[in-house]
Amino acid sequence: MSYLSQLSLSFFSHQFILVICVFIVFFISIIFVFLFFYQHNNTIFNSNFLLEYFWTFIPVVLVVILFLPLFFFNNFLSSEFDFCYFIIGNQWFWDFIYLDDFVYSTSLFNYDFIYNSYPTVYLPCLYKLNFYLTWNDVLHAFSLPHLYTMVDLVPGTLHSLNLFFPFAGVYTVYCAQICGINHSAMPFMINAQ
Repeated sequence: MSYLSQLSLSFFSHQFILVICVFIVFFISIIFVFLFFYQHNNTIFNSNFLLEYFWTFIPVVLVVILFLPLFFFNNFLSSEFDFCYFIIGNQWFWDFIYLDDFVYSTSLFNYDFIYNSYPTVYLPCLYKLNFYLTWNDVLHAFSLPHLYTMVDLVPGTLHSLNLFFPFAGVYTVYCAQICGINHSAMPFMINAQ
């Protein structure tokens, strides 16, 4: 597997697009301020080959830069997955069902509370994983901040989430919706190996 296919898609999707949007807003605001204060003397905008060249060239470059990650991650976006898992959100824990019908509950109510320790689920690294998410009771949100992923879980629907853990490590999963009195007991760890 190449180095580019192991990179996280989040760099290209959220942070990079935010930088581009801020640059565009800043550039357009400078042009508007310049036009506002120099209304009578805007002859440089009437016929300037260099300016027209950049107005055409820069958007093309931005589109190509935004397209390249999708080209390299084309295999990740396919519908073929290496492993499938089923996650059920409850008040106030998650049930994690493996392929062999082994149910792992992340409930902390049956265990003594240990400071800064969450239940851990072990998943393979560098594989395409598909998660089916559902819930039994109230609104939940499956949030994985390290991969910039969040899925809102509304009772009565089934969601599919495709994940790829590019690096081995420990990832924390949170419930991003305030789901009740023991909402703070919902986090669990994913140990990708």
